[in-house]
Amino acid sequence: MNKFYQYNLLLLRFKNPETEKNFNLGCFKEDLNALRFVIVLGTALSIIFIFVDVMRYELDMISVAFRGGMALILIVLGGLTFLFKEENYQFTQYMGILIALFVSTVFFLHYHFNEDPAFDIFLSNILMVLIFITSTIMGMRFRYAILVNTVNFATYILYIENINYSLIAERQISQLFVIYMVGILASYILDRQKMTSFIHKNELDLEVQKVDELNRVKNKLFSIISHDLRGPIVSLKGIVGLYKKGAVTVDEFKQLTNNLEDDLNNSSNLLDNLLAWSKSQLQGLDINKGRVNLQEELSMLKNLFSSQLKSKGISLDIDLEDQQEIVVDKETIQIVFRNILSNAIKFTPLGGKISVTSKNDDDGMIAISFTDSGIGMPPEKLDNLFQINKNTLIGTSSASGAGIGLLLVKEFVELNNGDIAVSSALGKGTTFKIRLPTQ
Repeated sequence: MNKFYQYNLLLLRFKNPETEKNFNLGCFKEDLNALRFVIVLGTALSIIFIFVDVMRYELDMISVAFRGGMALILIVLGGLTFLFKEENYQFTQYMGILIALFVSTVFFLHYHFNEDPAFDIFLSNILMVLIFITSTIMGMRFRYAILVNTVNFATYILYIENINYSLIAERQISQLFVIYMVGILASYILDRQKMTSFIHKNELDLEVQKVDELNRVKNKLFSIISHDLRGPIVSLKGIVGLYKKGAVTVDEFKQLTNNLEDDLNNSSNLLDNLLAWSKSQLQGLDINKGRVNLQEELSMLKNLFSSQLKSKGISLDIDLEDQQEIVVDKETIQIVFRNILSNAIKFTPLGGKISVTSKNDDDGMIAISFTDSGIGMPPEKLDNLFQINKNTLIGTSSASGAGIGLLLVKEFVELNNGDIAVSSALGKGTTFKIRLPTQ
């Protein structure tokens, strides 16, 4: 189970405070309606039994006072519930506790001041009904229901045994205990069902959000594929067609294909990223961690990008501490380093500089910084940097980026138990800082 939905099995309370709050907020309207229903029911029965008592006992002022007073107070409490707002969701529970204890107190006093022998089983029957109401109808949380019902049951025993003893009332203790246990069990089951339904609903909502997000990304990917991949291929097809027809000379053909090589390199990198992203989303990734020499990996990437660095006259300086090793999945980290360097080259002007440095942190991590002298990014761009977005900055060689590479960077860094941060300003370059574990 997701850690956000773990709960205490005894008290039925979510361990995460935010989840507990959301659960209660989600139950607010249902709990409030249940509370109002009980108040209306209690008020109506109090008024009805005033007339029943008058018919049964003629004019019994004690019964009229107790039942009439209880009805009046319940009406006041019911009116207060219309002041409750969602942010005051706890008030519904507190009001439920107050009403339950108020009603039981009224009936204890009513029983105490009534000398009619027929009242000997009156109090226990009322408490039995009250236990079921607080356990089921009122919508009270289990931890509150068990508190109220235990107080009422224990008070009944102490009252009958020590204050107003009655043999008939004493015999009701065993029956009342059975009702008490059944009520507690019913309250536990109902409250747990509420929590289970809440968990399932939230998990379903998350899955729906994931599907919606995947559809959104899918639509953007189709746009990216149709533009960024199709464009260079169509250009290449047109240039080759012109050359075959003799419409361009060899020198003109070379000139036309100079920029096309960069576009094809970008398309190749984008295709690799698309395949990696598709695999991570559809098949899942097998993360096989091992010790990776940082100097060797970055030197290999320098050789990989040597032609692009040379064509733009960019110097790439790698200044690492000796024999630094990280414990990561080699394949995913290669994709991370490749995308960051590719972006740095893309957005660094002719004759610019890229530097890679590293530093051992005290928490068993290595911080690797990729700093370029490129065009930089505004703050609003940084906020959405790790999302797929077709409306991106244009590179120094008119190369645009779709953002899927940086999306993979963040995802793969986190899969390797690392973290990533970016700092940048327009005209002052960009620094990507990645921290990866050494063990």
